[in-house]
Amino acid sequence: MPPALLLILLIVTASAALAHVLWGRRWVQIPIFWLAAAGGALIALATGVRLPLRLITPAGVPILETTLGAWVMLIVASRLRL
Repeated sequence: MPPALLLILLIVTASAALAHVLWGRRWVQIPIFWLAAAGGALIALATGVRLPLRLITPAGVPILETTLGAWVMLIVASRLRL
């Protein structure tokens, strides 16, 4: 497994788990949160969003931008009341 993919999966899973701890009510929301976080992270990677900060990018993955993208989609998913 490539290191970039492993790092993205780690960010997505950790973000979805923390979002479920904060906003989750039912078990069925865990996969919904995971998919929302994955979508946000992939959108952030695909669009190439970069903040003006010069942070490290291990395995070519911009950690801050990927995490922010995941959290934006998690906030949207949490407001859907599924």
